[in-house]
Amino acid sequence: MQQALRSLSSFLSGNLVSSLVSTRDGVVAFTHLWWTADGPEEDPLARDVTQLHINRQRVLAIQQLRLIVPGHAAPFTPGETTPR
Repeated sequence: MQQALRSLSSFLSGNLVSSLVSTRDGVVAFTHLWWTADGPEEDPLARDVTQLHINRQRVLAIQQLRLIVPGHAAPFTPGETTPR
């Protein structure tokens, strides 16, 4: 699969950065904003829970977002039940 790095966007949550990769199938977000596809809704380790939710919304608003790859879990396709 051909991949091109579209941007290293600074969706900061504490000291964490989400990296976005544009592929022919859509955008993939590599991030620590989610633990898994199911949550937790509130990250007990987040420094600023309000900013966490804002940054999750920013990632979910990306056009052609196809996949989220959390730092320590399986990749998932975002949907209506994805914690915001």
